[in-house]
Parts: sequence; C-alpha cells; structure tokens
Amino acid sequence: MPFRSPLRRASLLAAAGLALVTLASCADPQSEKPDVGKATDQKLPTVKTDPEVARLVPAAFKAKKKLVFATAGPNAPIVFYKGDNKTLTGYTIDLGNALGDAMGLNIEWKNISFDSVLPGLAAGRYDGAMSSFSIEHERLSSADFVSYYLSGGGFLIKKGSGIKVNAFEDLCGYRVSVKKGVSQVEALAEASRDCRARGEKPIKSLQFPESNAVVLALQSGRADVAVNDKPQMLYAAQQSHGELCVSSVYQTSHSIAGIAIQKGSPLAKPLQAAVDSLLKSGAYEQISDIWGANVTKKGTALSEEYQKVAAPWGVGPDGRVVRSRIFTDPKQIKPGHAYYYQPLNKGCA
Repeated sequence: MPFRSPLRRASLLAAAGLALVTLASCADPQSEKPDVGKATDQKLPTVKTDPEVARLVPAAFKAKKKLVFATAGPNAPIVFYKGDNKTLTGYTIDLGNALGDAMGLNIEWKNISFDSVLPGLAAGRYDGAMSSFSIEHERLSSADFVSYYLSGGGFLIKKGSGIKVNAFEDLCGYRVSVKKGVSQVEALAEASRDCRARGEKPIKSLQFPESNAVVLALQSGRADVAVNDKPQMLYAAQQSHGELCVSSVYQTSHSIAGIAIQKGSPLAKPLQAAVDSLLKSGAYEQISDIWGANVTKKGTALSEEYQKVAAPWGVGPDGRVVRSRIFTDPKQIKPGHAYYYQPLNKGCA
C-alpha cells in the first residue's frame, strides 16, 4: 500500500503490552536530574564468550580488551541511573554488556546527550553507540548500524483528560512534549504545518533533553500530550499508578533500532554475530523481556502489511528480531517517515 503522506493512518499491530519494571521520580521538567528508581531484580542470564564470535573481533580491540560505547540517558527503561545517580542500568546496558561478553570484551559506557552521540561517533571518540537509534535513511550517510530490536512510538496523556490522540495529525492546538533530537520532532513540525494548512491551530512543540523531563512536563501540566518511543511511553504509564495512559502506539518505516558504528567499521560483523549468538542462546529474549523492550508479546502477530516492511530487517511475524542485519547503505531504508497506527485506546481519554 503506497503512502502519499507520512501522516496517513494505517492500523498495524494487534494490541500488545510490555511488562515494565522501575519507578521514576518526579522533578522539575526543565532539570536534567536522572530517573531515580529501582533497577530490575530479575536475574540476568550468564553469557560466556562465544569462540565463533570472538574470532571475528579485530586484534586491536582484543588487545584493548574493551569497547567504548556512547549512550544517552536517562531514558528509562532503555537506559537510566540506579538509586546512586551514578551507575547506569536498563535494557541498553544489560544487552550491551552481554554483547561484550559474547565477544570476550568489556564495554565502557559514556553517557552523553542524545544529539551528541552520532557526531561523537563520527569523530572517533567512541567505538559504537547504543541509544535507541532507529536506523533511518538519513543517519546511514554518517554511520553504519547493526540491528537488534524493533521499536515504535506512542502518545501519552493524562487519563480522563478527554484528549483522543491516535496520530500526529490529531495534535493540532496541543502542547506536546518531546525529546530533543529524535524523529518525532520532525513529525510534529510537519503535522503542525498541516494543521495551519487546514486552518487549525498549530502544535506547540516543547523539547527536552531526556525522556524523564518529557513525561514530567505532562505530569506538571506544562504539556497536554507527550510523545516518545513506545517502550518509554508504556514504561511511564505503567509507573504512574493510573495517572497516565498511552492513547495510541505506532510503528514507522524505520522502527528497526541499531547499534551505531563508524562508517566501514570492522566491528560490524562481530557485533552482528554477537547479537545472533544471544538470539540463539536465548539470552537476548531474556534480557529484552526483563526490560519490556520486545515490541510485542510472544505470539502476537504484526499485520501482513507491516510484516512485509519489517521482514527484510530480520524481524519475525510477531515483531521480535530473529536475526541481526548490517545496514551500511541509505538505500536499505526508505526515506521519509511512514506511520502505521494501532487503534485508539478507548479507555484512555
């Protein structure tokens, strides 16, 4: 089915949920205070060095015995701080460390601002980056990617607010909080232009440096709607004790997330092999389920339409990654942003 507008609606997935785990704190939405909460107490799988994976690791990295990875938190449940406000935890950290274990390497994490990650990677300050990066057409001109999970987005509102948002085009006249530097910023700008063209009020986009502040803006009444990646929005609703609700979720034409590496990096094949090793051993699924990063519950099917979009990315019919892919060419991902919306959550507004 062709998409003449990136904001055109299309029902995509059977309803899906995520089991999410930690407790976020409240703070001034303008602050950059990290998410303070309790990390998962579920036991992580033990991952040993996979000889076939280690064989692919370049000698220079074997000699250093480590990789330096950039990430961008707080961004619960993907990456955030433990109660000491110093130690990083979350899906990205646990999965990244497991990938390192499979390669026989340690991962040294550098927590920086989201919009500084790819420039820092291109400048050679990091060996790789894991920070919920969707593999977009535009990003492939400056970085290569190794795929590892399927994400998506969601709209968060205060439960009972009367706001019915199922797509970006429904946001005319609303104040919308969003994380700086992500693809939703562009979607909001385009939707706002469409609002004006239809004679409706534009969208007021409120950009914040991290996901916690995006949610806190909604809780404090500064925003009417929050938009972010699906795991973060479901996490926030789960931990709000009924105050917040995910009005709708969606997938895009670039919802596959990847580990970013420099163009032509020799780490592409060992990282791909490490992801596949964790998939084969079951460690990948255990870690993903602990943090609610799998886009669907096991057994839930993607629509036939979206299966055709996601299958070349190594995504199975239930939305779970079954094999890793290496992305180096912008032609591997269609330009623009086509959105596939799930039905409105009628009990939310």
